[in-house]
Amino acid sequence: MAAYHVLDRIEAQREHTHQRHIQRDQWIDNRAKELIDLFPKEASRMACFTLPHEALFSLMGDKAEEAYNDFISACAYARAEKEWQQQEPCPF
Repeated sequence: MAAYHVLDRIEAQREHTHQRHIQRDQWIDNRAKELIDLFPKEASRMACFTLPHEALFSLMGDKAEEAYNDFISACAYARAEKEWQQQEPCPF
C-alpha cells in the first residue's frame, strides 16, 4: 500500500512541476508581448536625426522589417526571462 502512496506523491510532484513550467512560459510570453508593444511598429520609426541618410534607407523594406521584428522579439523575450528569474525565489 505504501508503494502506491509513494507513486501518487511522485506523480503529484511531476504534475506540479509541469504546471509550474506552463505558468512560467505563459508569464514570459505575456511579459514579452507587453515589452514588444512598447517598441515602434515600423523599423523606420526607430531612426533618429543623428543617423546618416544611407543608414535611414537601410531601415526600409520587407527584410528590414523582418529583421527588426526578430530583434525586438529576441530582446523582449530575453528581458522577460531575466525578470522571471529575478522574481523567482531561490530554491536553496
